[in-house]
Amino acid sequence: MKAAWYHTGRESAPGVALCWKIEGARNVKIQVVGINHRDAPLAVRERAAIAPERLPDVYRQASNLSGQEGLVVLSTCNRTEIYAAGPVALVDLFAWWEEQAGVPRGEFAEAAFWKQDGEAAQHLMRVASGIDSMVLGETQILGQVKDAYHVAQEQGAVGRLHRLFHYAFRAGKRAHSETDIGKNALSLGYAVVELSKKVFGRIDDRTVLVIGAGETGGLVARHLGAQGAGRLFIANRTSSRAAALAQEVGGSPVSWDELFPALEMADIVVSCTSAPGTIITREMIQRLVKGQAHKFRFFFDMAVPRDIDPAIQEVSRSIFLYDIDDVTRVVDANLAKRQREVRKVEKIITQETAQLEAELGASQVAPVIRSLREKAEAIRQEELAKALNRLPNLSPDEQAVVAETTRLIMNKFLNDAMVSMRSWGGDEAKRSYLDAVRELFRLPEETRIDGRMV
Repeated sequence: MKAAWYHTGRESAPGVALCWKIEGARNVKIQVVGINHRDAPLAVRERAAIAPERLPDVYRQASNLSGQEGLVVLSTCNRTEIYAAGPVALVDLFAWWEEQAGVPRGEFAEAAFWKQDGEAAQHLMRVASGIDSMVLGETQILGQVKDAYHVAQEQGAVGRLHRLFHYAFRAGKRAHSETDIGKNALSLGYAVVELSKKVFGRIDDRTVLVIGAGETGGLVARHLGAQGAGRLFIANRTSSRAAALAQEVGGSPVSWDELFPALEMADIVVSCTSAPGTIITREMIQRLVKGQAHKFRFFFDMAVPRDIDPAIQEVSRSIFLYDIDDVTRVVDANLAKRQREVRKVEKIITQETAQLEAELGASQVAPVIRSLREKAEAIRQEELAKALNRLPNLSPDEQAVVAETTRLIMNKFLNDAMVSMRSWGGDEAKRSYLDAVRELFRLPEETRIDGRMV
């Protein structure tokens, strides 16, 4: 749901009644408030982001957030999300976020979303799986979620969010191992790599020439470098830009005068300049194939207007040319394939959310059962000791029979209650009964943080 929008303080803020209800509700375990690329433009995301270098100080100020029992901040170029455990009021989350980002909440609150419990868990799993990303199915976000968790853990801030994040990690891992959500290229650069691999099988033994060191040329070169292209040459009219990009991607710069010799060496040529006319002509390719007629060469023309004369394909059957429309069609087809995988990922998320909710429910029930049993046992031991003091003539065997009888009576009396309480863990509506049991039997409050009783 969209988060309520807060103008000033509690008294005048729309949605305050809802916040006070949440603040007093014991059964709210997890919530997330944030903005992402879906509803917040880049300018807003930049302003509301919490810089990584500030996170240690941010977590040191987590004690200012009333009611929180665990906190993790996930802040990337596409999202800033604050995950909190415990009955933290939404108005307090916004105030804390405003303080940490150093930006008035009015600049980002209208674009924010707010989710609780099961919806918050599903959201984090969708993020970790890559299906909430700008690039559907991307894998980088899973690493970013893990990094956010580890930073919070190092600062001692994770608290009750420990289980949530580990389930999200598992959901993300399953999504990429059990489905094809992360397969098939969704960028022009990756599409070039994918198409090249379909022909050559591998590119680590191939020579690649990228012509143009602008934005598109840079993206393509980085993808090719990351995929281990055997030799990577960068050509550009401005030699300094070619040298800078070549150094970044582990390639070699080529001067504009050396363009044709570089073409002779290349198996794959990607051209993406802003030149007003063709750079690679039919005549150049005719010279190129002399004596090398059987060498396969793949040309990718990513420029508008075109850098490569379409007629080069007529020169030889060993010459293949893809223009930007061809590559874009590959990207679109791959996107459709990934979209078909979303349903499978959602099924995984549903399974993981159900298991998480069951585990969280069981973790709430177990301390109550233990406290009730411990209190009953303490009463039994106390009354048994009194009874045995009044019966000094009983033999040890007779004392054992009395002790065993009291134990059996206690267990039979508690058995039905224990069975019922264990079933409450899987029923959200009945978990509130635990408060009644605590009240009725005057049981102590217990808190579990990262698996430890405190």
